[in-house]
Amino acid sequence: MKNFCGVHITHEAVQKVGGIGSVVAGLLTSAEYENKIEKSLLYGPLFDIDGSDIAKLGKDGIVLYSGKENYDENGLTKIFKPIEKKYNIKIIYGKRKILHESDRTVSSEVDILLVYINEMFESIVNNYKYDFWNKYNIKSESFKNWDYEQYFRIGIPYYEIIAKLYSEYNIIHFSHEYMGIPSILIMKMNKDYSTGSTINKTIYYAHEIPAVRTIVEGHPGHDITFYNIMEQCRKENKSLEREFTEIGYNYRNELVKKTNEFDYIFTVSDLIKKEYLFLKPDTDEKKLKTVFNGVTSRDITFEKKLQSKNLLQKYCLNLFNYIPDLVFTHVTRLVRSKGLWRDISFLENLDEKFRKNNIKGFYILLSTLIGHGRESYDVYKMEREYGWPVLHRKGWPDLVGMEENIYESINIFNAKSKNIKAVFINQFGFNKHACGNRVPEGASWLDLREGSDAELGFSIYEPFGIAQLETLPYGGIPILSSSCGCTDLLKATDIKPDMYHVVDFLDLDLLKNKLKNLDIKERTELEKEILKKNVSEVFDKLVKVLDRKVYKKRFDSARLISKLISWNSIVKNNIIPVIFGGDKNEL
Repeated sequence: MKNFCGVHITHEAVQKVGGIGSVVAGLLTSAEYENKIEKSLLYGPLFDIDGSDIAKLGKDGIVLYSGKENYDENGLTKIFKPIEKKYNIKIIYGKRKILHESDRTVSSEVDILLVYINEMFESIVNNYKYDFWNKYNIKSESFKNWDYEQYFRIGIPYYEIIAKLYSEYNIIHFSHEYMGIPSILIMKMNKDYSTGSTINKTIYYAHEIPAVRTIVEGHPGHDITFYNIMEQCRKENKSLEREFTEIGYNYRNELVKKTNEFDYIFTVSDLIKKEYLFLKPDTDEKKLKTVFNGVTSRDITFEKKLQSKNLLQKYCLNLFNYIPDLVFTHVTRLVRSKGLWRDISFLENLDEKFRKNNIKGFYILLSTLIGHGRESYDVYKMEREYGWPVLHRKGWPDLVGMEENIYESINIFNAKSKNIKAVFINQFGFNKHACGNRVPEGASWLDLREGSDAELGFSIYEPFGIAQLETLPYGGIPILSSSCGCTDLLKATDIKPDMYHVVDFLDLDLLKNKLKNLDIKERTELEKEILKKNVSEVFDKLVKVLDRKVYKKRFDSARLISKLISWNSIVKNNIIPVIFGGDKNEL
């Protein structure tokens, strides 16, 4: 019997941009995944043909074939060159190392293949678009967008490449988000697809529902409006497109609706499963499988946890001249969906509680619009000249775009607060090189996960939310909004409520018309009222860690939880049974 190869079609084949990159890393470094799936390939577009081929495949990439450079390490020309000539494309193929996100001693070597399709023969592209319309009723000519075009084009040679390169394997085709949908749909149009001895299984990995994100982020009422309307519409058997007609005819939506052609649809939470059915109510629910994301962690002792917290306390001392009792973190991308204004509103209420109880707190927000980070010499200069990151200035190399608004909110909070102070680090990483001389010696990004007492995450749209749970395996309390899909995992694993807290922003008795017309002022008042109601319960959970014995007990419980929510557990109990039979799909 043939072994299995997993092909992951993604825009994050080389560089991790967001949550999909974390999911891919979690899957591919899972021992349970590797035990069942012998080989893996990352497949995606080659965004830029200029520059070094080695750099194209990432830091640890090894080039085995390059059509651009006419380089062939292993006699692959006979496979790739005819395909390149047929479509007028260039292929770069090789290997790269995927690292475990928390334990750098764990890694997995995978294949990677990038296709340069910018100069693909237009006549071939147009013929495929015509056939695509005939088969799936998707009008490609309506989408004057290169984002659609590039993912459609990489789909044209996809099946030929995979069938020839991995002829000795059965193939599991994973489309991560909409980017891989054209590849799999075009593959299914190929006359050879269903013939021969190769088993092909197709999976749409729904990391979000794009139309829902657009609506939630764009409406002033955000999650409060959308999810309450969704529940009302579900009772009325009314679909998303009938209720929210403004989404119109767009390529992401049309592609996602065609994933009911796949063998399975993996939704990363029950919340996303509901969203998918709201979009596509006629889907066969047997195809829909809730496959939670896993949470990576490493084994540490309680003493190591305390050391990490001590480093964060020292950082506060260096910045604000006091040692906090409790440390809060929020490590996130700087996008609207994270609802960062809710953090400030929550901390305002919590500060009063801390003042009355003579407790000191420290909040670290690590988030930036600059993915590659700022140069260390700029960081040192800003720190020396005006006290970055406690104080900021508008303009590069400091505040850009949304960063200005975040700093303004934190600055006002710090001016008013008595017992909690906040710092906004608009930089990724956490060490002296990345974040300045006031970061304690030996500190690293992992200390923000291992030393934190609580991670805030009041997102307005969060299909899962891996980062919100990253402190949990070390005893940190995730404080989440009800719009975070990861709350479904916490409930499914029967984790005790004192280990986390969910703020329900959706439990409101408002009519649809009122929800649709909710403005920013009304929504903000609702949020403040809801957060204020939750502060006492959150405070009671937090202060327990001030007792060393209770703190140790919480940590020991968290270490057991870490096994339940690990990628190995998710793959073993959710993914493998679906793909290979015995479909229990339960934790």
